[in-house]
Amino acid sequence: MTRGMTQADLAQKADISPTYVSELENADSTPGIDLIDRLARALGVEAAELLPVKGIDPLPALKEQAGDLFGKLLASGDKETFLKMNPLPALLVEERSRRG
Repeated sequence: MTRGMTQADLAQKADISPTYVSELENADSTPGIDLIDRLARALGVEAAELLPVKGIDPLPALKEQAGDLFGKLLASGDKETFLKMNPLPALLVEERSRRG
C-alpha cells in the first residue's frame, strides 16, 4: 500500500472489505482482473504494477517491509508485544545459523 493509506482506506476506495485487503496482502487470496483494476485505481497506479514480474528479486522489498514493521514495533511495542514477538526472530536466527 502507499504510505499513509490504511487497509481500511484501500478497502473503501476499492469497494471491498478490509478483511479481504488483509487476505490479499498476506497472499491468502488472489484477486480477479476486475479487482486488480479497482485496486490500481484506488492506489493511483497502473494495473500492471500490481502484477508479479518474473526475474525480479523480491528480497530487497521484503527486507524493507520487515525493517519498517520492526521499526514500528520497536517504537511503539510494550512488554507484552515483545514477549510475543521475540521468540519468532530467535527461531529464525537459530535456523539461519544452522543452514550456514
